[in-house]
Amino acid sequence: MSFIDSIVAFIQEYYIDPIIHDSGYNIFNTLTWAVILGIAVYLLIYSLQKMNIKIDAKSLTATLPFVIAGASLRVVADTGTISPPYSYILITPNIYFFVFLLTAVCLIAALLLQKFKLVKTFHAPYAALGCLFILAVYWVLFSVGTVVNWWVPFAVAVVGIGAALLLGFAAKKAGSTIFSDKMNLTILAAHLMDATSTVIGIEVFGYVEKHVVPAFLIELTGTALIMYPLKLVIFFLVVWLLDKGLEKAMADETDKEKEQLGQIKNAIKFVIIILGLAPGIRNSIRLFFGI
Repeated sequence: MSFIDSIVAFIQEYYIDPIIHDSGYNIFNTLTWAVILGIAVYLLIYSLQKMNIKIDAKSLTATLPFVIAGASLRVVADTGTISPPYSYILITPNIYFFVFLLTAVCLIAALLLQKFKLVKTFHAPYAALGCLFILAVYWVLFSVGTVVNWWVPFAVAVVGIGAALLLGFAAKKAGSTIFSDKMNLTILAAHLMDATSTVIGIEVFGYVEKHVVPAFLIELTGTALIMYPLKLVIFFLVVWLLDKGLEKAMADETDKEKEQLGQIKNAIKFVIIILGLAPGIRNSIRLFFGI
C-alpha cells in the first residue's frame, strides 16, 4: 500500500466511517474536533467583537434556544427518519457546522432588524427564531416518535440542577467564591445533567458510551457513576484556570482590555456549558422516545 493509500485509509477509518456508521469517537477524531472547536471559538469571539456584540448574560440566554434545538435535532438522525447521505449532516461534527451556520444566519437577520430600528435590540427576535427552530425539531420528533420514558428528562433536570445547587450552597457555606460568577453554577448544572443522562442511559437502559475518555473510565471502573467525579474534577480544574488565570492576566491591563478579556472568558464558559448541555439534552430526548 502506497503512502497516499495509507493516508486515505486512515481518514476513511478514523474520520469518515464514524460519520457514515455513527459509530462514535476515537482518539484521532476527538483530538481533531477539539482543535477545530478551539479555532472556531477564537474566530467566533473575534467576529462578535468586530460586530460590537457583547458576550453577556442577555446574549447567551438568547442563544440557548439554538443549543436546545441543535441537541434535539441530533435525535432526528437517531430516529432513522432521514436517509443517507442527508442524515450525515446531522452526525458529529457536521451537525455542529449546520447548527452554527443556521444560528449565524438568524443572528445576522436579528442584527439587521436592530440596524434598521425595527426592534430595540437583536435579542428578542434572535431568541424567537431559536424558539421556532425548537418547535420545528420537536414537531418532527413527535411526528415520527412515541413517548416511552417520559420521566427521564425530568429526572435528569432535577438531579443535575439539584446537585449543582447543593454543591453551590455547600461551597458558599465553606466560604468559597467559586460560584460568585453564576455562569460557573450553570456550567456545573449542565455537566451534572449530562452525567445523569449518561448514568441513566447506561445503568438503567443498557446504552453504550461513545466518547473516548468516559468510555475508558466506565470500562475501567465498571460503572457509569464515575461520570460524576469526572465531571467535578474537570469542572473545578477548568473554572479555576479560567477565573484565576484570567484574573492574573487582567491585573495590569487597561479597563478596555479587561472588558475584552471578560468577554473572552464569558464566551469560553458558554462553550463549556454547551459541551455539557447539548449531550445531556440529546441523551435525555433519545431515552424519552426510547430511541
